[in-house]
Amino acid sequence: IDQFFAAWGETDADSRAEILRQTLSPDISYTDPRTPDAITDVDAVIAYVAMYSQYAPGATARVVSLSNTQNMYRATVEFRMNDGKTQLGQYFIELDASARVSRSTGFVGLGEPE
Repeated sequence: IDQFFAAWGETDADSRAEILRQTLSPDISYTDPRTPDAITDVDAVIAYVAMYSQYAPGATARVVSLSNTQNMYRATVEFRMNDGKTQLGQYFIELDASARVSRSTGFVGLGEPE
């Protein structure tokens, strides 16, 4: 999970793609607030992450908190733009038997308490 998000800030496209291939299950399902539908293809996720690098050059992403219950993980991710501005997101992630991301659903922010 840490490597998957660290790849978002990798500036070398080939290195970024290789890291993502190593961390994503072939049976990936990825969604976040900016995806109109689930992305279910590794190459499509790689292209999606490449758009982040293209439209936010110098930006990074890193896991700042990670917890789990059985095979479900909750990751808080800090997206940092090159001007220092940050945005937090929260992801619910399932891993496959090889510890690769098989399902990831992201939300902006941390949610409002009830």
